[in-house]
Amino acid sequence: MKKIFIFLAAMMILPLANAAKFEEGVHYEVIAEQATAKPEVAEYFSYFCPHCNRFEPVMMDVTKRLEGSDIKVQKNHVSFIGRQMGVEMQKAFAASELLKVEEKISPAIFSAIHDEKRRMTSRDDLRVIFIDAGIEGKKFDAAVNSFAVNGMVSRMDKNTRDKKIQGVPAVIVNGKYQINMGSLKSSGEEFNVKLTQLIKFLAAKQG
Repeated sequence: MKKIFIFLAAMMILPLANAAKFEEGVHYEVIAEQATAKPEVAEYFSYFCPHCNRFEPVMMDVTKRLEGSDIKVQKNHVSFIGRQMGVEMQKAFAASELLKVEEKISPAIFSAIHDEKRRMTSRDDLRVIFIDAGIEGKKFDAAVNSFAVNGMVSRMDKNTRDKKIQGVPAVIVNGKYQINMGSLKSSGEEFNVKLTQLIKFLAAKQG
């Protein structure tokens, strides 16, 4: 009987231990009063950002780890890096989402900029990357000039302004909690696991 009591007591304490695993001001900051109605995680990035280049495979892995949950993952390309090409990068990202080829295009653009050291000076440079990835040039042209892409760009710009994003990569959960990446103090798969756990913790957080 005593062993059963100890077991039950331990089971009651366990959720409290897990709840204390992540702390406000250490692992995350509260940046808004109101959370979104549904759980979501928003990533802010730029193709020009070397830190975003390194973070891209991490976020891709985390997104796969979140599959099966009710947490929606949304990516936002910021336009404040790269001057006019920052806007073109943003449109290219939106076009890749519209054409449902983002998982193929984003790594290709990151690689072209950071590995191959290609200079990106015009939309044509991005068009070449799409064509090399197997997307017809006319499909890229139609998408990047579409009303839908313009709407997606406007939404990303609004999100960036509303959340006062000034540096990338940035990850915000439920529109209210911004993750402090350095607080996870790990690397490789362990970092991915901890980031996934923190996202789930914040997505389920009430109040």
